[in-house]
Amino acid sequence: MSQNQLWTPANAITASRLVMGPASMWLLLIGTPRALWAALIIMIVAELSDLADGYVARYSKRVSNFGKLLDPMADGLYRGSVFIAFVLNGWMAVWMLAIIIWRDLAVSYLREIAELRSETLAARVSGKWKAIVQGAAQIIIVGLAALFGTADFPAFEMTAHVLLLIATAVTAYSLVDYTVGVLQKMVRAG
Repeated sequence: MSQNQLWTPANAITASRLVMGPASMWLLLIGTPRALWAALIIMIVAELSDLADGYVARYSKRVSNFGKLLDPMADGLYRGSVFIAFVLNGWMAVWMLAIIIWRDLAVSYLREIAELRSETLAARVSGKWKAIVQGAAQIIIVGLAALFGTADFPAFEMTAHVLLLIATAVTAYSLVDYTVGVLQKMVRAG
């Protein structure tokens, strides 16, 4: 792989999420109104970067294998950092975080299994939905915390719980969908 393929504009956009995750987590843990607003801005930029990197890669005709590996890793580390902050702030149950992390780890290994069989595990629609639902839940929850505070907004805890339940359910479905997809490919290949 040449240097041009390694550090493309799309890959630079993707890599920015590796910094935005810890920055968001740190700001969420500070928890002041100003820190929550800053975290919300970073989170919106991170989600927009997740939309933009693929478009930039395709538009510039510089899709790379490195980018295909970096994107899910950056997504998982970014969103995982935010979810860890949610757990530490008491906004999210640990079991929900476990399912989300297990899914990302399992899909990474499923990709490896597919590669060992000289196949590519393409992104699935369930993975796109997982990203959309997780990102939306995170932004809504932090937006509510920034706007109203968590103590002054009685419905915050219930709203966060429902949004995170939905995100966890979609994440679990995505894990099942990817697993079934790999198993079906393996059965067909014999």
